[in-house]
Amino acid sequence: MIFIQISLSDLKINVGKYVDLAETEEVIITKYGKPAAKIIRYDREPWYTKQMPDKITSVEQLFGTLPGDVDLEDVKIERLSE
Repeated sequence: MIFIQISLSDLKINVGKYVDLAETEEVIITKYGKPAAKIIRYDREPWYTKQMPDKITSVEQLFGTLPGDVDLEDVKIERLSE
């Protein structure tokens, strides 16, 4: 991944330039010489913002680990009774 490193004061002067540049590169903003923030293209989502299901049940977590002849309703009932 290509990136460019700029100072916060440079960003303040040339905001539009760096927002446009973020279409093709990551723009790292430094404050007192240390990385402080990053500008990235809007439609590029980090892994942690991807849509996650609202609720994952214990049975769904076990999907693929149970034998094929196990009834999932029986597993739920047994799990809830413990």
